[in-house]
Amino acid sequence: MKKFSVWILTLIFVAAFPMMAKAMKLYAPLEPVGVQVAPHNLRGQGVAFSELQKLYDRDESTVFVAEKPCEITLDLGGLFILGGVRFLPAEGEKEQDIDRCQGTVFSVSNNNRVFQRAAIAEPLDTIGYTPEWKEFSFGGVGQLRYGRISIPAGARIAEVEWLAYPGWSFQRARRGQTRWDMLLYAYDVERELESKLIATAYNDQGVLKAISVVDKSFSKGEERMESVSLSIPNHKVGDSYRLLAWDKDGTSLIAQDLHYAYTQGSPAFSMPNLFSDHMMLQADKPLTIWGDAPPNAVVELSLSNGKDQPVLIQTIADRDARWTAELGHFAHGGDYTLTVRCGAKEKVFEHITFGDIWLCIGQSNMEYHMLGGKDTQKYLRSKQGKAETNNPQIRLLNLWCKGAGGAGAPVEHLPVGYVHPAWTMMNPDAASYCSAIGYFFATEIQQQFQIPIGIITAAVGDTEINRWVPYDMILGSFTSTDGGLYYNRIMPLSKLQIRGILMYQGEADEYRTHLSTATYRDAMGGLVDLYRGIWGEDLPFYWAQLTRYKKDESLVREGQRLALSVIANPENAGVISLMDIYGERKSGVGNCREDIHPHQKQLAAERFARLAKRDVYGGAGIGETGPAYQSAQRIENQLELTFLSTGDLCVLPKEQYADRQGMQWILEKEMDETRPQEFEVAGKDGIFYPAKAEIHGNTIRVWNEKVDTPVMARYAWGAYPEMPNLTDQSGLPALSFCTEWVN
Repeated sequence: MKKFSVWILTLIFVAAFPMMAKAMKLYAPLEPVGVQVAPHNLRGQGVAFSELQKLYDRDESTVFVAEKPCEITLDLGGLFILGGVRFLPAEGEKEQDIDRCQGTVFSVSNNNRVFQRAAIAEPLDTIGYTPEWKEFSFGGVGQLRYGRISIPAGARIAEVEWLAYPGWSFQRARRGQTRWDMLLYAYDVERELESKLIATAYNDQGVLKAISVVDKSFSKGEERMESVSLSIPNHKVGDSYRLLAWDKDGTSLIAQDLHYAYTQGSPAFSMPNLFSDHMMLQADKPLTIWGDAPPNAVVELSLSNGKDQPVLIQTIADRDARWTAELGHFAHGGDYTLTVRCGAKEKVFEHITFGDIWLCIGQSNMEYHMLGGKDTQKYLRSKQGKAETNNPQIRLLNLWCKGAGGAGAPVEHLPVGYVHPAWTMMNPDAASYCSAIGYFFATEIQQQFQIPIGIITAAVGDTEINRWVPYDMILGSFTSTDGGLYYNRIMPLSKLQIRGILMYQGEADEYRTHLSTATYRDAMGGLVDLYRGIWGEDLPFYWAQLTRYKKDESLVREGQRLALSVIANPENAGVISLMDIYGERKSGVGNCREDIHPHQKQLAAERFARLAKRDVYGGAGIGETGPAYQSAQRIENQLELTFLSTGDLCVLPKEQYADRQGMQWILEKEMDETRPQEFEVAGKDGIFYPAKAEIHGNTIRVWNEKVDTPVMARYAWGAYPEMPNLTDQSGLPALSFCTEWVN
């Protein structure tokens, strides 16, 4: 007993003061479980066995394609000490098809009744997945017989292999003892060694239960398998094991001790990668911290600002290996440190502040970064820009368009770096690749109201709206056929409180999916309600109506306007008009006529900010939007259009909406720039004619002599209306619109 106590003391001493000698390498190898599949041991509801066996036929050329979400269970034929799984994703017809395997869940069981989630195919810190084997280690081992794969719709997988530790076993011994036998692989032995291999077992409270010490000799350059055994009293789920190799003088011979947990294959302690140094958390809303840990593991959290009493919370992981902790509400500001511990593992996040987080989504015009245009580049080089971009009160989480392929099912990690902090304090480098709209929006709000502002740039260029809505979700006349970006960059944020959302999207639904006005209206309105279902029914949510362009995007523009009328709660919602933006005065890059990415992103940001001030910050000026069309009535051969406006209706100066070519067009056509232009009317035949327009307070009367009985009117319709000049005392342009049929 005395000798045993000495070993315990030595173990504690070495653990506290580790030495960095690396005289050899030691690990426990994993090998695929060989199993012959047949209809009795491989099953998936609603999927033919001839398709299922493609996952396990050891033929990489045969590919299983999930036409819809499915669960496939394999009976391995006996108990194995499983420690991981690997699979081979396959390419598809589209470039992003290979990323549909993200969200695939691997679960294990010893009885085919209760399955434990053990691994998930998360987004990678790269452009996306590649057709190469991906291996995932479980957070713990167990005696397991069944492996289940939950495969998302659209996933293409060529092969799957369940990995077990060869030569490992847990055998019942006498009087409550369990004998643990294991095989270890030793290699890269740098010198002759007289070593001691030490195996220890701990209970779920970290109390030492057993220890075994074996003398072993190794020769230089030797490679071999080595066996170790340990007798464990009252062996049960929650135990953990540690394997060490010491020289005879007590020096560690390996770079890192080996740790294993007996958890029946559950995930290890972890937290989503959106938690990082420099992160911003939402002020004045409940703070939730979450992650994974073996079932029943205790997780301890401490949040401290170095001044006040730290907030201390303890929680326990549930049977699904998930844990959450509620830490309360916190005011804007502060410099906090978050410490999270689970057993011997600890995560520390520093320089945290509380502020207002705004999520920026959509496609390339929202993703469009500050280096994208001459106007924003000029700002970055200016004295003002250099000063304003150094601002620790603005924090940025930039997804850099990584993981653009999306996921096929919900994931918890974002497609950002796993090593460097996800969040950064705003600085010139960060600003250069920040969403221009997001940057100018954050800067304006932060400077005016002196509170920290966070921007999460999640937009991905060239993406249809169906990629932002869960797969197969029906929203009125719209059904999503993808959902990858919803799973890839909305779901991982779903437990993080935010202040609001800015969205700029729609071009891809004109030139690729060709959505009708009604379908886009239903999709956009449904998306707003869906996201508010995550973050609150009154969450501020603002989106942009598309600008003018050489291709006609009128139908999508109208769907964007009408979406405001179909959302469940119109409070704290709005759509901004960009009809007056021309980008660059000259033709070419940055000009609306030719470039789908026009400059003047600061104008768009300012209009989003007006809505945020109206609904959130109480600092709006005169008018937060331009005039909004409300109703129409026929008066003889004219239609009278009524608007919700700030003061009386009026017209914009031509310098606000006309580029160089537009100025020339107005001159050549001898257009009257003092009257509202770009109105059209149609009779019962549905043919539209240019209309004359006359302002009367907050109404406009429109007519054309060729239309005796007008039934419809529209404004700023078509690809590039030259004179969209309707405004009011706000000075902001009206949205493009088309009336309903007037009886």
